[in-house]
Order: sequence, then structure tokens, then C-alpha cells
Amino acid sequence: MILKAHRKIIVQAALIGILISTYDVLLHSLLTFAHIAFEWFELGLEELIEHVFHTTRHQSQIIVFYLLLSAVLFGLYRLWRVLPRFYNHLLATKTHYVTHMSSYWRESSSVQRAKLITTCSAGVAGLCFWIFF
Repeated sequence: MILKAHRKIIVQAALIGILISTYDVLLHSLLTFAHIAFEWFELGLEELIEHVFHTTRHQSQIIVFYLLLSAVLFGLYRLWRVLPRFYNHLLATKTHYVTHMSSYWRESSSVQRAKLITTCSAGVAGLCFWIFF
């Protein structure tokens, strides 16, 4: 009988495997879908502005352009404000994991170290082989 935790690990490994093996198709499909959705949103906004404000097509396109530009600039400003806190959080997390892994490495025996190095090397080689060949 497979335990629930093992089943969860198997499902996650299968999903990661599918994602790695089809990353180019999935990425292209997602970007195509995002582009089409953006174009529909932009067209809908143009039509709404034309209808509500009785503008021409060119005027509504200019209005939509500046609306989208201001939205992007506002998003970049918010990102600029949040980035230092996120960077500090990443540094703290890195420090925590480095201390945890160094203490694990010090407490491991030579056989456990060899197993860890072999497993990591085989995993990286397998991923490189699977992705690039």
C-alpha cells in the first residue's frame, strides 16, 4: 500500500517530469494565449472608450496606449519599492539553508557524503541529458 506522502511525491515528480519534457511547447502555448488575451482586452478597452467618449479609433488607441503605459510604470514602481525587502528575505533564507546544509554535511559520514554527491551528480547529468539531447 502506497502511503499518502509517497503518492504526493510521485504525483509531483510526474508533473515536474511532464513540465521539463514539454517546456518549449507549454511556454509557447502560454505566451500565445497571453498575447491573444491581451489583444482582446486592448480591443475591448478601445471599443469601450470609443463608445463612452465618442472618440475616433486613433484617439481611443492613443488613450489606451497611455493607460497601459501608466499601468506598466505603476507596476514597475511597486516592484522597485518591494524589491529591497524581497532581496533581504532571499539573503536570510540563503543564510539559513547554507548553515543547515553545512551542519548536515559536517554530521554526515563519508558513505553518506559519497551517496549525496553521487545522487546530485546523477540528477544534474540526467536533467542535462533530458533537456539538451
